[in-house]
Amino acid sequence: MVTLNERGIRYAIIGGLAIIQHTRVRTTDDIDVLLDLPQVSIPGLFEALKKRGFRIELPRNIREFTEDGLTTIEYSDMIVDLMQPVLPAYAHVLDRVIRADILGHRVSISSAEGLVVMKLISMRPQDEADVQDLMAAYGDRLDLDFIRAELETFTDPEDARRAKFEMWVRTWLGKPTP
Repeated sequence: MVTLNERGIRYAIIGGLAIIQHTRVRTTDDIDVLLDLPQVSIPGLFEALKKRGFRIELPRNIREFTEDGLTTIEYSDMIVDLMQPVLPAYAHVLDRVIRADILGHRVSISSAEGLVVMKLISMRPQDEADVQDLMAAYGDRLDLDFIRAELETFTDPEDARRAKFEMWVRTWLGKPTP
């Protein structure tokens, strides 16, 4: 994250490491980073990360990041997934980052609401558990209007994720569905 901070790159740690900052300690296999990076800056960032000891295959990582919006690099035995904000909701997650100290470094992590949105997009079993943990930890402090507005951008009214989210709002927060 030091390299991202030094280069002034907008980013947010998302996924398990961010959940740990907001709720509880849980296992995670990787570090997930959402970053907004102009295409022209991609080679320079990967070169800088390589100089810091990251294992990077420049042609493959550049191609994956530019074409697929996702690539994986490694540092020692840690896997780092780098994602572009390909959906408008991802960009809005970047707009709401918070700063935290992790292992002695000041880093940008997703807000609780941003994590809920990211987890609702993926909606794997671990994501569902993470959303419920966030609701339990934040309660009435969650900006439900933001989350609902973002849901509108990537789901239709009949999408099961909406129904599940509203059920969790009633269960965890005791609030009626609007």
